[in-house]
Amino acid sequence: MAVVLSLLARATPLPVPGLRAWVGGAWLVFVALLLLGLRDWIPPIASITLGNGALVLAYIVWLAGSAWHFGQRIDFRFWLAIWAVVLAVVTWFAYGAPSFRARVVIVAGLCAYIGIYHAYFLLRHPRATSRFGKSIGITLTTSWLGLLAAVYGLRALHASILPQGNSGLLTQDAIQIIYTSCFTICNLMLVIGFATMASDYVRALIEERSIRDPLTGAFNRLALRESLEREHSHSLRSQQKFCVVMVDVDHFKKINDEHGHLVGDRVLVHLCERMQTLVRSRDVVARFGGEEFVIVMLDTSLPEALQAARRILSEATHLGDTSLPSFTISLGLAEWSVEDGSIDALVSRADAALYAAKVKGRNRLEIAENPVPSGPPPVALTPT
Repeated sequence: MAVVLSLLARATPLPVPGLRAWVGGAWLVFVALLLLGLRDWIPPIASITLGNGALVLAYIVWLAGSAWHFGQRIDFRFWLAIWAVVLAVVTWFAYGAPSFRARVVIVAGLCAYIGIYHAYFLLRHPRATSRFGKSIGITLTTSWLGLLAAVYGLRALHASILPQGNSGLLTQDAIQIIYTSCFTICNLMLVIGFATMASDYVRALIEERSIRDPLTGAFNRLALRESLEREHSHSLRSQQKFCVVMVDVDHFKKINDEHGHLVGDRVLVHLCERMQTLVRSRDVVARFGGEEFVIVMLDTSLPEALQAARRILSEATHLGDTSLPSFTISLGLAEWSVEDGSIDALVSRADAALYAAKVKGRNRLEIAENPVPSGPPPVALTPT
């Protein structure tokens, strides 16, 4: 599984934060199990000290990988200090006062603590929590971390309470075989969990990029249409209004000509970021094309949308970066009506209102005219 995880790290089309740490941890577990399994064939310093040291270090590296995966860092000095102390104590109980029982309590107890802490991190971290129900990898990893911590905890408790007799790591008694098998299976499944987390991350990132404009980070036209169709269907069922705002940067070609296209791009990014802070998190901000944006205000009537649009007009062009040129925007606002018939008709009305704002001098907001009823023309009555 360490080989599989290594190949996955090389083959993944996008960088996955923490994946290389998970790969390193998998190889450390492999080395640890190899050294521990050669207990009677190699010196105790290699099997006991280095074997247990590699195992504990693997769990610390895995914890660091999960932290990196979610944009955090662990205090390596703290964890490495604990690792060094445990290594020294284990060595003492291998040479100074040989005790298999003491080594089991120390190593298994620490591994149980790291496993619990790791699982707690995944359960409590906001980004992990938001993905928990959607990510098979996080669910799988957390479950096996909990199980591994329970097995280590039981082993430490068993060794601390009950005498171990002549038991050793490779003793062929039922209890030791059960514990060793559980450790092996849990570590194997943890590697599978990390591989699944990496796969989930790449899939989610590809899906996110497929619906986002690469320059501004706003939704693209595909995502905009899906949002409009979804809200249109909802409004047909509930008769709840929603509004569309078309936003266009005034004289954008002049900005590109005078300041360059890179500055023009920064203007669009700035505008998009400002608009996203001025609307609700559930509203949709999408790049319609060029310097034109569309905002879908969900479950919003015209008076509420008008207030929000006025706020966008007055505040979205505020510049915190003095290196950007000043600019203005024009807006066209339309409220959905059953007379629209389709989302294209609604967007066309908002676009017509935007055009009217341009004609009337720019840097202003215009409201779309009500749609013309699509029903049959009235019947002319003749006097009898």
